[in-house]
Amino acid sequence: MKQASPDPYCYPGTHILRNLKDIRDSTALEAFEAAMVAIRLVRLSEGPLHGPFDLHRLCETHRRIFDGVYDWAGQLRRNTGTMTKQREAGNVISYGDSVYVEPALSKVFAELAWEMQLKGLPANRFALRAAFYYGEIDAIHPFREGNSRTLRKFFGDLAEEAGYKIDWTSASRTEEQRRQIFLARDLAVMRGDPSLLASIIAHHLHSV
Repeated sequence: MKQASPDPYCYPGTHILRNLKDIRDSTALEAFEAAMVAIRLVRLSEGPLHGPFDLHRLCETHRRIFDGVYDWAGQLRRNTGTMTKQREAGNVISYGDSVYVEPALSKVFAELAWEMQLKGLPANRFALRAAFYYGEIDAIHPFREGNSRTLRKFFGDLAEEAGYKIDWTSASRTEEQRRQIFLARDLAVMRGDPSLLASIIAHHLHSV
């Protein structure tokens, strides 16, 4: 990620996120984070969250996943301005300004509530609407780090409440599949086109 001004979430003069273990090496931090997240996801599956799919639940999902790694786990990003990410292909993805994160999310969750959190929809319609909301929240980019992992868990839980299961693991087994997911998310964020993401979700969506 890149910001126009120094990133308040990073150690000064670096791109390394401040973390609870005070790890200053990016490779070591990546390994520590991955190990902790794997443990937290298992615990979250054993003790799942309940209640409506709203802003509180999104933040609590992030907190449960990144607790023990960052002291801002579960907190919406602040004072970062807009954020950008450069893909390996060279294209740059832009995300919303942190000033608008909370009001933008409130609007999205009001719409999701109006749609009854997508319950009662046939599979193809569920996939399309889930992809739409995934793209909207991803474009807002609620957290400084961990948006993708949080959204996969959040929308996986949303699917289960609606009677489905999204098999994210089988959707990203190969490098080509992972590239397709990146492309699908980027199209949803930058062009407002969730069709490819909807297709991926539909292909890996099963009734439970």
